[in-house]
Amino acid sequence: MAPSAVGEMAITLSLRQPAEIWSQCRVVISIGTAAATAGIVLGSAVLQRAVGFGFALFAVPLMAFVLPTKSAVVVAFLTGSAISAWLTVRLRADIVWSVARRLGAGTALGAPIGVVVLRAVPAETLRLVLGITTCVAALWIIVSTRLPARDAAVLPGSSTLALGLAAGALNTSLATSGPPLVYALRRIGLHDDHFRATISAVFVVANVIGLPLLATANLITSVDVHLAAACLVPCALGTGVGAQLGARMNSAHFIWAADLLLLATGVLTITRALA
Repeated sequence: MAPSAVGEMAITLSLRQPAEIWSQCRVVISIGTAAATAGIVLGSAVLQRAVGFGFALFAVPLMAFVLPTKSAVVVAFLTGSAISAWLTVRLRADIVWSVARRLGAGTALGAPIGVVVLRAVPAETLRLVLGITTCVAALWIIVSTRLPARDAAVLPGSSTLALGLAAGALNTSLATSGPPLVYALRRIGLHDDHFRATISAVFVVANVIGLPLLATANLITSVDVHLAAACLVPCALGTGVGAQLGARMNSAHFIWAADLLLLATGVLTITRALA
């Protein structure tokens, strides 16, 4: 082989290798990101099905390690919406419709308020207030519902509507609608499948409102959609595992799980606000 040909080959390889190496790196990163995201979705689905909430609480912070925060929120929103819709259909016979209607109506009314609040108040301030109030509410529930000789709690319809309104405002301002809903359902005394079914039905309302807002703000990309679609199988597997765990929970275990998860939501929200 002539020296000039060898030189030309060397130059060609030196030009091609970086592109080929970069292409291989992109494939590896893509597979690693998809695998990590799928694992997070699986674990979050187990939690959501077993307790009835907590998908975003578990998924978004962990996904943020492997995805941009915006994509983490969108992927968690899309996959969480699928679980909520499935649970609503699967457990429809256990939905307490009188409560679900009030909370759903409040969620719809609160959505525009959340948009206004988000523009007027810094997100960190909102998170701090949400975290503190969630911790206080969780501790109050943990203590008050375990006092001896406690009378049955009755939550007025106006209070239920107001808590739904707060959930709707938080959904569009911080993508966190769970705490007011959990407080309302625990205050009423719902547990087991009545709790899971009712909160899932309200989550569907929040998702139907939130999805167009994300779309019109151009926050949903094709990559996010493809990644969420790839996570549907682990989402289904996690839901199946969560159903088995939930079936083995007695009412006392379920109540403790829901109350402690609500408290953990408040602590993590405060931590995120102060970070």
